[in-house]
Amino acid sequence: MTNYEYWSPQQIVSSGKYPLSMGQLRHLLLHRHKNGLQSSVRRIGKRLVLRIDLFDHWIEMQTEGKNG
Repeated sequence: MTNYEYWSPQQIVSSGKYPLSMGQLRHLLLHRHKNGLQSSVRRIGKRLVLRIDLFDHWIEMQTEGKNG
């Protein structure tokens, strides 16, 4: 069994590893079905967590002018 690392949106923003504010991350999560972020998001009850390896891959796939 593979162990994946999951982070809450608060952990992502406070880590400093990603150049995102909470408002920006909320916007990305709200539109995750349109922007391709859905594959890295897991829902546990009412909470959303992000699988970090897939989130890193999603960030690397973003190119200027293609976001959205």
